Amino acid sequence: METIAQRISRARRYLNLNQKELAKRANITEASLSRYENGLREPKSAVLSRLADALEVSTDYLLGITDERTYDECDITKKSEKDIKNILENAEEMLKQDGLMFCGKPASKEAIDGVLQAIKMGMLLAIDKEKNK
Repeated sequence: METIAQRISRARRYLNLNQKELAKRANITEASLSRYENGLREPKSAVLSRLADALEVSTDYLLGITDERTYDECDITKKSEKDIKNILENAEEMLKQDGLMFCGKPASKEAIDGVLQAIKMGMLLAIDKEKNK
């Protein structure tokens, strides 16, 4: 029977994530994740829940109660909401760091918010088209 450590590691690799990416998604430190994956510690329930969400599996899967993963879940809406949030956060960070310029002048916060809203709307339209295929 697989341990929690093995299941966390396997699920992370299945999603092609490195430890840094998973730690960020689950809002934990890389050091903590490393300890969990190496079997040095076991995550508390709140952390286990965040890991399951980030890994797109159930807590029952991580605990070894079931072998049923939720990787192939057909609910594109739930996954898409996470993807949209991550993409918008990354885009906002890039726009703030690199700066967005219009005609040689820095874009206002309102302009940046408008760009982010346009990205979000475009993603929602694409998801809607994908659902209706």
